[in-house]
Amino acid sequence: MNISVGKKKQVSPLTRKFLYLQRYIEILNIISTYGWGSDLVAKLDFKSLFGDRFKFAKELDEISKLSEGERIRRAIEELGPTFVKFGQMLSTRPDLISQELIEELQKLQDKVPTYPTEDATRLIEQELGGSIDTLFKEFPDSPFAAASMAQVYKAVLPEGDEVAVKVQRPSIDKTIEIDLQIMQDYARRTKKRSKDELGIDPETLVSEFARAIRKELNFKIEAGNVAHFDSDYPDEPTLHVLKVYKEYSTEKVLTMELIGGVKITDSTKPEVQEQFRIDPKIVASRAVNLVLKQIFEHGYFHGDPHPGNIRVLEDNIICFLDFGMMGTLSARLREQLADILIGVVTKDERKLTRTILSLGGGGQGVNEEELESDIAELIKTYAFGSTLDDFDLGAFLGEISDLITAYDLKGPRDFYLLGKAMSSIQGVCAEVDPDINLMAQAKPYAEQLAVERMDPKRAIKEISSSALEVGKLMLELPYTLNDLLTLVKRGEGKVKFEVSGLEPLNDTLERITDRISFALIMAAFLVASGLIALSEIPHKVAGISVSSFFFFVALVIGLWLLISIARRGQLK
Repeated sequence: MNISVGKKKQVSPLTRKFLYLQRYIEILNIISTYGWGSDLVAKLDFKSLFGDRFKFAKELDEISKLSEGERIRRAIEELGPTFVKFGQMLSTRPDLISQELIEELQKLQDKVPTYPTEDATRLIEQELGGSIDTLFKEFPDSPFAAASMAQVYKAVLPEGDEVAVKVQRPSIDKTIEIDLQIMQDYARRTKKRSKDELGIDPETLVSEFARAIRKELNFKIEAGNVAHFDSDYPDEPTLHVLKVYKEYSTEKVLTMELIGGVKITDSTKPEVQEQFRIDPKIVASRAVNLVLKQIFEHGYFHGDPHPGNIRVLEDNIICFLDFGMMGTLSARLREQLADILIGVVTKDERKLTRTILSLGGGGQGVNEEELESDIAELIKTYAFGSTLDDFDLGAFLGEISDLITAYDLKGPRDFYLLGKAMSSIQGVCAEVDPDINLMAQAKPYAEQLAVERMDPKRAIKEISSSALEVGKLMLELPYTLNDLLTLVKRGEGKVKFEVSGLEPLNDTLERITDRISFALIMAAFLVASGLIALSEIPHKVAGISVSSFFFFVALVIGLWLLISIARRGQLK
């Protein structure tokens, strides 16, 4: 049992259920329609029972014909922005879900109807501390783009700059917070079963997602991502980085330069090429090269380079949009990625095996010979008989991810986002220039990292750094030992024990507490019903006896308790 001091008081799961009852009902209704309900539809054949007269029957019949992945995707879309974002995150995790489901979740769309501009202007005025007329020279009556979390307006600042103003949907943070609490509650309750059956920890997964979506809700973080990205490319002639107007930006409003140009996949159109002086081969090469620079040189990369997030300006200048999802690679991880590419090019399965084991945290208990055999088979499939011109690097990294999962290795969190980003940019640029090759352009970056690792200056620097750390430790050791002995002498020494394996007991105690609470509520309703019935004054609301209503509520709660106990096989 963990006892936290000075932290925000936690709300019990039972209290949370009552607070979020309406949302729980909405979620259960949608899940039952696409999950439990769809299984029943196939057996009951509602269409033959009702014919085509009822829309509901048609919808149920349609749902029953969908694959499991399609039903999951549709349910997620109906559940709203929190679950859509969660599905999009899962689509980058081949270590957790099947490829079939990944392909379905990649179709998730978070476009929704717009909300009133009056609400948007009210939020802008509240956030920026002024009237819309003084803040902007021009502000439109309707947005030009809308998504699940925000919508965007084309506006003009008093200085005359044309800008895109991204405004968060009113109360979307509260909606998302409720959904996150529900998801965390469910993940905590199902942790043991899911971890045993799926090999994952749902609590960790939901916590990772909650951290990511809360960052996305804070537009100041996105503005910081743009600034970080811009600092990496101070003199890059092939790249244009959006300007962010900090004085017009807050956690809920983000004002950026209004960018022109065209979507990268439109650069294949002759009329676009003539208007913007665009060469599709140069565009594809530059886009790939910029992504590779992000990955190998800076270790800070755009996590979602799909066609809508890459614009091409005049003279083949590339501009990335939407910096809400950024990946980070440590220097060590970049070197491991370089080792993977070099191992493929040199067809060195032993080197690849060592790299993958290192990438997965050491791989204690892994059968290295079996892993090396699988890697040799993988190299044979992708490298032998192929040239760099037709090597699919994105697909190969996907296979590496599958191997990491198959051998119960834990890959770095952003490694899967990296694979998605590389697959995405390879697909986009192949559409612009079918002759583009990601592997051929990546090879020099990998070789450069390998050369830098062998640099004597770097080795001397690392040795010096290690020596300084050892010296610092030796200097501090006597003081640390003295502090420890002093605490023991005073009797103030404390030993912290962590007991594992109590989750089933905690769950059982929680179920008992919930049932006792419901039983007490049921008893209260019964007592109230009896007292009202015995009183001489009639108590009716809209013609319904209050005592009868209380008795009915108590009866429902009692039946629910009996059914719950019986379903768990605990009815003696």
